[in-house]
Amino acid sequence: MGKQLYTEYESVSVPDKAMPVRKTGAFIGKPRIIGNFVLIRWPNGRPCNLANLWLNEICASTGARDSARVDAALITHFVRFCSVKNIQFGNFNETNFQDFTKQLVEETKSTLRGIEPARNNNRTRLIQHTMLNFLHWLTENYPNLSKTPLIGLKNSGANITISYETNPKTKRCYMVHPLLVAPVPYNDDKVAIDEHIIQKIQDEIFRKRDWEDLPASSRLKSISDLDLYDATSVYLYERRMFTLRMMKLTGLRPEELFDLDLELNQNISNTLEIVIPTKKRGTPAPLRRFKINAADARRFATYVEARKAYIDFMADRNIFFDQPNHIFLGENGSRLKKESITKEFDRLCLGAGLSGTRVCLSMFRHRFVTRQINIRLEERFAQTPALKKGWTPALRDDVCAEVAQLTGHTDPASLHHYFHAEYKALTSSSTYSSMLEAQDELDSVKDTLTALEHKSKLQKIDLSVEIRSVKALVEKLEMRLSSRESAE
Repeated sequence: MGKQLYTEYESVSVPDKAMPVRKTGAFIGKPRIIGNFVLIRWPNGRPCNLANLWLNEICASTGARDSARVDAALITHFVRFCSVKNIQFGNFNETNFQDFTKQLVEETKSTLRGIEPARNNNRTRLIQHTMLNFLHWLTENYPNLSKTPLIGLKNSGANITISYETNPKTKRCYMVHPLLVAPVPYNDDKVAIDEHIIQKIQDEIFRKRDWEDLPASSRLKSISDLDLYDATSVYLYERRMFTLRMMKLTGLRPEELFDLDLELNQNISNTLEIVIPTKKRGTPAPLRRFKINAADARRFATYVEARKAYIDFMADRNIFFDQPNHIFLGENGSRLKKESITKEFDRLCLGAGLSGTRVCLSMFRHRFVTRQINIRLEERFAQTPALKKGWTPALRDDVCAEVAQLTGHTDPASLHHYFHAEYKALTSSSTYSSMLEAQDELDSVKDTLTALEHKSKLQKIDLSVEIRSVKALVEKLEMRLSSRESAE
């Protein structure tokens, strides 16, 4: 599939305006700072200027960290195709579009499960739409690039003929072309992560922290500087556990977790709330305040303390961080990107033996939404038992609006899928809610047990009495949950 053709920059300064200086008649250049800047190059390394001008507009018009990067990743397929086929943008036509589509559909990749399609139809369709948007932008901004419009309506004489349709839900207009591949429905797209998978990921986090469990090659590398290895290992352990806890607790987006402001959350033990930036809602990102209990505040503080300890340790060695104010730190002072958190999670899943199981960070968000809707439905049922006989639009809209305030969803209607699934589960089983409550309690106690076992082994502390006590409670809760499942 070739090497990556785009590079991301956290921020760049570009020329913007020339301001006249009074009396002298001279001018002073005024720069403009653009955040989350992305540049594309041809496979031969030369800059792809037209694509970069297009991306420049995207970078300047949106504060969403991922928008320009996603568009860059999508358009590189088109850039690479034109380079390999020696096609100028201004000459791209219907025949080229057909060849490009065929390549996208037929391309394969090698995985642990064998040879598979490189992408599904939804991804292919997204790449096609991005290409059409780029060609439309070229037609509007550089009409002399081609003797005829690159893209246009029927009878316009354009190289590629398109039509327009309007999305009935969003009212947005989008381009349509016969070569656009048919979308495929997402299969179980809103599946919540289960506790068994979470436990396996936690075990893998612990395994990576335990020096004795490391491969021989990794142990040899750490011997050269055991203090540095230990300090880094402790911090990475806390960072990974913090990621899991925050995803379970708040259901926030990975980008929101990455952009948590430490200054806004420095007094969390007193405020008992986490201030979260809401992404996909414009710039600056509006804040939402998430209420927590004292135990959750202590867990948050544990990570902050581990983070500070790592910074202090590295400072003693004259090693300083590129991003000292970010909530997440890279190893040995290195810069950390948001996608690094996602990639690290994928590696943890692979190490936990979950390569054949669908697992991603968004499944924590699905888990959170499911539980929040469950809580609110139970409250409504307690107040008005008749609601169990049939849901109403008012009930659905009220519940989804409340949960949307916690998750940062712009449109509460996007939570309707969760509402209907949870309403059906609650009203078709008399024990569903109590089983979910018991599972949450068991999950919390297992977290405590995991923390005690890890602390005992890593810090060489005798916590056998505490561990036996918590294990007994785990067994008791598991028996209670099992009996309810049998009754069901």
